[in-house]
Amino acid sequence: MRRAWDLGAIAALVLCGIAAAQTPPSPPPPSLDYADPDNWVCRPQRPCQDDLTTAVLSADGAFRLERFTSTAAPKIDCFYVYPTVSSSRGQNAPPGVTDAERRAVRQQALRLTAVCRLYAPFYRQLTWGGMEAHLPSDPARFEAGKRLAEADVFAAWDDYLAHDNHGRGVVLIGHSQGAWDLQELIKSRIEERPAQLRLVSAILPGSLVTAPIGRDVGGTFKTLPACRRADQTGCVIVFNSYRSDILVDPKRTFPIARGQQVICTNPAALAGGPGVLKPYLSTVGETIIPDLTAKQAPWTGPPTTLVDAPFVTLPGFYAAECKSDEHGVYLAISPRPAPGDRRVDALVGDWIQDGKRNVAMGLHLIDLNLVMGNLVEVLRRQSEAWCKRPGAVCSD
Repeated sequence: MRRAWDLGAIAALVLCGIAAAQTPPSPPPPSLDYADPDNWVCRPQRPCQDDLTTAVLSADGAFRLERFTSTAAPKIDCFYVYPTVSSSRGQNAPPGVTDAERRAVRQQALRLTAVCRLYAPFYRQLTWGGMEAHLPSDPARFEAGKRLAEADVFAAWDDYLAHDNHGRGVVLIGHSQGAWDLQELIKSRIEERPAQLRLVSAILPGSLVTAPIGRDVGGTFKTLPACRRADQTGCVIVFNSYRSDILVDPKRTFPIARGQQVICTNPAALAGGPGVLKPYLSTVGETIIPDLTAKQAPWTGPPTTLVDAPFVTLPGFYAAECKSDEHGVYLAISPRPAPGDRRVDALVGDWIQDGKRNVAMGLHLIDLNLVMGNLVEVLRRQSEAWCKRPGAVCSD
């Protein structure tokens, strides 16, 4: 049985990283060999292929099918690190791509090939069992497992830069454990180094990025600010999504260092305020972790059968806004049905354990699904802006 994950678990991840920073560095563990194509979930040389057909569901309950095709010649790359999905026994996932990693790519990253070439390395991540057994009861063993996962991510990045990048702009995308690993990659391999010149943006939902109060940079990252315009590059998009009417108990919010604030950027309204979401949700309720996902209810009342569409989107139905209050800093998700709207709020992104909703985890399971259409638009604008820079490489 899985333990109840909450912001305390996230805090342990952060504190573990702080402790590691205060400990004399030791040699990194041996990483996987990323010259071996089997150590990639997908890459342009061996792309992931899934049906992303979407039912575009209107307020009257009718729908049309939207077919998806990847862009033939994208101008930028995406380097994606998936969240904790491995249920393998042991502290770290054994080598070998499984359905869990492919599912994460399908739900969180594959649609971004409308804008970029996708590189998704397999890495020996901390498994659910590894976290449950050693977080935080055995911090030394947990830290060793964390370093192994990071060593793989770092090695995959180094291999990508050496053999595939060729000076192109690149977006870093990670979620949950993947986002935390990318934070370490940015601090160790990118910030204030030549690779920073190639960074289009970093998308890090499911993690925490801090900055001094009243500022967008200077905490977690020295030089990477929060993205506040769609055409801004070299910046960070980060958020944690919650239903606007189901929020964390103020007594369980994550403690932040004095003088610091948690950054929230809304992909639907980077400049601030509310924005209309353009979600791409699983029609049948598939999320990155099926075992923690409730059964999908009909998307309309009375039900509409969405034939031959693994995904559904509800134009104009959901809105999002970054909030900061006694419940923490979060991206508040609200349904806004039109009068007579047949569509219903059928999200199944809540974290369900023992038949109960873990409120502290919010809509963690669908953080990226909720904003996927918005992210495609933002990356398209960022790609255009990056390619206008002097000397930018935007072709093979």
